[in-house]
Amino acid sequence: MPLCDGPARAGAPYLLVALAILLTLPGLAGAYEGRVLGDTLTVVMRPILPVPEIVVPGGSFTIEAKASPSTTSWAAQLVRGAATHSLTIDSASYESAYERWFLAVTVPMDVPAETYGLEVTASGGIFDEVDHAVTVRQSIESDFYFIHLADTHLVTHKYYYQSGADTDTTEMQDLHEVIDDINIINPAFVVITGDVINEGELEDFLDKRYFTRTQRILQKFNVPVFLTTGNHDVGGWDDSPPPDGSARRNWWRFFGWRYLNDPPPGDGVHTQNYSFDYGGVHFIGLDSYINYDRWRRPTYGTESFTDNQLDWLTDDIGSVSPETPVILFYHMDFQDQLDLDNLGVDGALWGHIHSSSGSIHSSPFDLSTDNVCDGARAMRLVRVSGSSISPSESIDAGSSGTSLRLMFDVPNDGTHSEITAIIDNNQPEGFEHGLIKFQVDAAHAPYEVDNGEITQTILDGSVATCYVQVAMPAYSNTYVAISPDESSGIDDGSVASLALMGPAFPNPARSYAIVSFSLAAPGHVTVGVYDIAGRRVATLLNGVATPGAHRVTWDIADGRDIASGSYAYRIESAGESVSGKIVIVR
Repeated sequence: MPLCDGPARAGAPYLLVALAILLTLPGLAGAYEGRVLGDTLTVVMRPILPVPEIVVPGGSFTIEAKASPSTTSWAAQLVRGAATHSLTIDSASYESAYERWFLAVTVPMDVPAETYGLEVTASGGIFDEVDHAVTVRQSIESDFYFIHLADTHLVTHKYYYQSGADTDTTEMQDLHEVIDDINIINPAFVVITGDVINEGELEDFLDKRYFTRTQRILQKFNVPVFLTTGNHDVGGWDDSPPPDGSARRNWWRFFGWRYLNDPPPGDGVHTQNYSFDYGGVHFIGLDSYINYDRWRRPTYGTESFTDNQLDWLTDDIGSVSPETPVILFYHMDFQDQLDLDNLGVDGALWGHIHSSSGSIHSSPFDLSTDNVCDGARAMRLVRVSGSSISPSESIDAGSSGTSLRLMFDVPNDGTHSEITAIIDNNQPEGFEHGLIKFQVDAAHAPYEVDNGEITQTILDGSVATCYVQVAMPAYSNTYVAISPDESSGIDDGSVASLALMGPAFPNPARSYAIVSFSLAAPGHVTVGVYDIAGRRVATLLNGVATPGAHRVTWDIADGRDIASGSYAYRIESAGESVSGKIVIVR
């Protein structure tokens, strides 16, 4: 028997009669009104919130879209707030074996590093928007860490017929606390291995909107999130009022691929399995569930994994180099079908049992992580350094939310030009890639920091958001201060007519670098790059620029004479100049 099915459900059928009567009473049905339906998937099948894309500026990725073969005029853009960035459609082809479109797109070089929604349009009135689908990073590192979460059981661990189920939000609060910590820790991404939702049938039933509410809280992560299903997500309950299969169909509407209802010949696996590569490691996510409502048992079986899944898994592992590390993540191997040694993988991450198990020192590692729900608030950090993979023991966000805290001495709201942040890390783990987003007064740009590194600055009206990377040692208090850069020659009360918007990035750079500056008035601007002997090696801009923020790109890869080393860039306008340094690694 599964270990986390929750309380017995024997009384549920009797309660249905009572519910049916109650919902006919005046006013009661309206108690569930106002829960607006979330973002359902209509055209875009990948990237989506639970299967996102991670890409660098200038990099490319593929959009999969389910639309008529006659569709034309494809367009796509990244969206974050009021900012939009059009993607270049390099190619668009309809693959009849897969019954969907594959669009190869390229990200502009000047897109800031952040997580974006994706909007896709085409002929015939096609419009689909998928939030939290694409993350742009300044670089894809070979040294990074990611976080594993399991069993959030949103929005409540109570079943719909239990007292307090309509008002209980404790599981949402548990996940909120974990998200707050993760956004400070700043992993490359998060994987969540199933039982994300407690009752996958309850999106439409009584207008409870479980998938809608889950979708919205997951968008609070600042990093990409990869999901796999669990028994509570898609397994369904035989004695629940919604029709059999509702849980799985709900998943497809919000987090999945609509074609899984009737897969095309070239993609005949009915389950949502996928893989992706990051930093030289191959990651594989697998559907895993118990088919409680016995929906399409000839197709889905009793307990995953199906034979088709296992064949897909073998083929996917075989598609990567034997030297490439491979990590699996799934809800649980219910029938002990996976032999990690024979598969040749480096490890597996899973959940379901609501406790942590396995040795972090074994190879391949086989680790379950304790649950997020029920106040446990657990997470597991996994570090990657080249081909070396090092999982940590489970840690948690703490019952009082004080395991990791970020505090500011003044409001971090864009109204101040000097702010000190204090990170109180009471965890046994240090976090070397921590991130603080300082919101400061744009009039005093550029800024400098003490005990951190500004990786980018984004201007939005009167507010400048400075992204500061900071190391946070275990069991420590770390102070990071931001203030106007005095070396720029700008007085505290003045508005800079010419100012840098943080350092060039990425830095060190290999194939490209972006230099950002702001201009208070229109004027002629030159941006040059110089070697250590003072010789100009590149001119990035020589012309009139309008007031506001500007970004220029140095295409280093196109400069055959650009050798590794240290370079200076200088921006000049109306007798003023600002400069910075950049290191090139070829």
